[in-house]
Order: sequence, then structure tokens, then C-alpha cells
Amino acid sequence: MLRDAFLPATFPHSREPVFRAVERPGIRYSAARWTPEALGRVVAALREGEEALRAIPDDELLAAGGDTISTFLPTVSLERRALDPPLARLCGLSKEGLRAGLEAVLGGVRREPAAMLLARAHPAPVDAGPVLAVLASNLPALAVQILLPALLVRRPVLLKSPSAEPLFAPAFLTALTRREPRLAGAVAAATWPGGDARLEAPVLEGVGTVLAYGEQKALEDLERRAPGKVVGYGPKTSFGVVGASADVRVAAEGLARDVALFDQRGCLSVVAVYTAGDAEELAGRLETELLDLARRWPPGPPVRTDSATVQHVRLEAEMRGLWQSDLALRQGTVIVEPKLALLPSPGLRTVRVHPLEDLNRLPEILARWRGRLQGAALAGEEAWALEPRLADLGVSRFAAPGELQSPDATWLNGGIDPLAALTSPSPWRR
Repeated sequence: MLRDAFLPATFPHSREPVFRAVERPGIRYSAARWTPEALGRVVAALREGEEALRAIPDDELLAAGGDTISTFLPTVSLERRALDPPLARLCGLSKEGLRAGLEAVLGGVRREPAAMLLARAHPAPVDAGPVLAVLASNLPALAVQILLPALLVRRPVLLKSPSAEPLFAPAFLTALTRREPRLAGAVAAATWPGGDARLEAPVLEGVGTVLAYGEQKALEDLERRAPGKVVGYGPKTSFGVVGASADVRVAAEGLARDVALFDQRGCLSVVAVYTAGDAEELAGRLETELLDLARRWPPGPPVRTDSATVQHVRLEAEMRGLWQSDLALRQGTVIVEPKLALLPSPGLRTVRVHPLEDLNRLPEILARWRGRLQGAALAGEEAWALEPRLADLGVSRFAAPGELQSPDATWLNGGIDPLAALTSPSPWRR
């Protein structure tokens, strides 16, 4: 049975996922033991499971998914109690930070938004083939954002978890197939070293679509080896815009959440804020809110290189005489930066506040980031008036501060319709 073959038998305490072998039930082996032939058999088994997937009525498929999400949301559930401690360690998040992050991601695929997506879905062609989802290592639980639309269009899915976090995807599939056994042959999760051309050749040949998160170089390599099949989600960044008429307290509270969630590692994490109001007032309120969140969602263990980079950014701000927060390094960093160029954040909840009296200049300032922008947290009428022009730069998500990192299943990630990516030809391949 595919579920027994390719999902973890236990939650391992090491970084190596443990699987139960098909040929010898009960024998456990690490992901390093995958062979091209074994992975090829996974894809073949998924093709065989497609018929059962297509036979599941829509309402029963939604119920299974909704029930599984409802089980994974409470931290007191058996699944979460087993999963959270090792998952937090592997992801480098505090238990409170992991809890907040999973709530944001899982909340977007609950039954209500899933039903909205289903209303637009239609089955993919029978010969479309299975989907390979190459998951990112920076955020846990993103598997659900790919799994839902794939199942709604009735395509089997192989979730390739990153070696750094091999736990969530198989744990979720185990719970899902327990609620709907007919899915057992149509879903699988595995971990193997990415970029191994020989190992991955049978998988890339056997699937019809590759949905891949990663750096541009890795996406280009996949496209070279699987031409016409790859839908890539590359690195992008997000920012906030606060109009002069916006409520600064409310904006700062929400922006701090958009900075702190996932310890600022996601494509929807705010790295900079442009304001037409008092920049130092906004920065001061951001400092207060980040301090509060550092207590409620303590940061995970800092990476040494990130700490050194943030210390350098702080020292440079001090030497230039810029306003900066008085937070401890792990609590976050806020700097009022008069230069208007958007810069990546060095991490550790670091955010630059840029004073910009005329917000209409912002699209021009951000023009060099065209195609590399993901989300904008907008506060005030002036900020929301920029939405069409920012969309022209490739921004795919607009939300009030505090809501940016909680998209639902209908979000067009990177401007890509999640259903069209699975049912349409080349316009979505890149």
C-alpha cells in the first residue's frame, strides 16, 4: 500500500526521515537509500491511484481535507503533540512561533476557502500525470498549499520534503489518508537529495507537472531537466505602506506581526515600510510591538551569520546617526532609513522604515524589483490607491497590516493561479 510504503513510520529525532520499505514491511531506512528505480515505482504507483482519487465525490474530498485541517490546527491534538517538538527544532522556531506560523498557513486551507477554490476547479485531463511538489525549507506546512488544488483537480501528488524538514508533509498525509483511505494511492511524501540528476530522472520523466519552490538557480536546473513541466516559485520579498491618515498604532501592531511571523523567513514577510507620516513615531511603535511579540512568539535560535549581519547593519546605522530601536538583537531591529531604495532584510526581525512624503513615487522607487515583489501590507487610503500600480510590478497579494502572511487557498502566489498551473499548458510554465 502506498501509504505504508512511503510515509514515515515514526517521527524521527534526527534530520534523517525514516520510511518503511515496500518489499520488506517493518524494515526502516533513511531517505539516503532511495534509488532511481524506487522513486520510479512511487510515480507509477501514483498513476495507479488516480482512478480512486477521481471517484471521490467533491463533498467527501472537502470533508476529508477540512477534518484533517481541523485536527492539525489545535496544538492539543495527538498529531500536533507528536509533531510540534521535533518540527520546531528542525525549523529553528520556538514552539510559540511554530504554533503561530502553522495557524496562519493551515487557516488558509480550511473547508470554507477550500470550497471557494473548488467552485472554480475542473478535473485535469486524465493523461496529465502526477504532480511533483518540491517544497521549500524555510517555512513548514507549505505542502498544504500545493496539495489542496492538486487534489481538487484530481491529480496525484508526490511531495518532496526538504532534508532540513522532512516531517510535516508525511505526518499530514498520514492523517489525511486515515480520514479518506481512497486517497492512500494518490498521495506520497519522500525526502531525497535535490539536484541529483540520475536519482530524479525517473520522477521528472514520470510526472506531468513540477511545482517547485527554491532559488532561481535550482529552478533553472529543474526546467533544463524537465522542460515545459516546471512552474517555479522563486525568492521574493514584501513590504508595507502607511499613509499619512492611517492609524499608526493599528498599522504598527499589524506590521510587527507581518515581520515576526516565521521569524521573517517567508516571501510575505515584511522587510521595509514606507510611510507618508511621522517615520520615527511609526518606528517607535513598531519597536514596542516587536518587543511584545518577542515575548509572545520568542524567536528561534539565531543563525550566527545572521547575527553578525544584523550587528553590522546596526553599527552602520549608529555611525550614520540614524534612529534605531533599543531592542536586544533577538527581539528585532527597527531603523529609520532616509534612503529610499528597498533592501533585503538581514533577518532576525529587522525592518527599515523609510519616510516618503509623496507615496505616489513608490512604484518608481520599486521599479528595479519588478517581478521579485510578493506582497504589500497597506494602511490608509493613500496606500491602497497604489494597488494597481504595485500590481503592475508583480505584487500578488495586498492586505491590511497583520493579515499579509495569512493568505487563503484562492491566493495567486506569484500571480500564478493555483488551478491553472495544474490544468493549463505552457502559459504557466517558467
